Amino acid sequence: MSKRVKISLIATLALVVVISGWVYFSLFGNPIKMNDAEEKVRAYLIQQKRYSSEEMIDITGNYSFTSSEAPYGASVTFADQPNDKYHYGLFKDGHIEQYSYTSDDPIHLESRIR
Repeated sequence: MSKRVKISLIATLALVVVISGWVYFSLFGNPIKMNDAEEKVRAYLIQQKRYSSEEMIDITGNYSFTSSEAPYGASVTFADQPNDKYHYGLFKDGHIEQYSYTSDDPIHLESRIR
């Protein structure tokens, strides 16, 4: 195999890896940023909304490729409503806002839901 063919194959492989990574992060988000969103939502709920960590049984980071304003956020399950989720968005300007919930009887509803 000539040197030119080897270089072409390596360049093609590198391009495939870069494009695959771009597609993956575009569809599923950056796992590091999702973890960061989990921690920021947890801190927001504890520090500003005065929840204890025992009141929150699960916080899962998520990513929405359809939202350019708040692509990262977290879904929170509270101990007193273990079958319901409350969704919080982490906006690019740094503020956190609850934007939806799955409960028929929301206990942890914040004032402004879009």
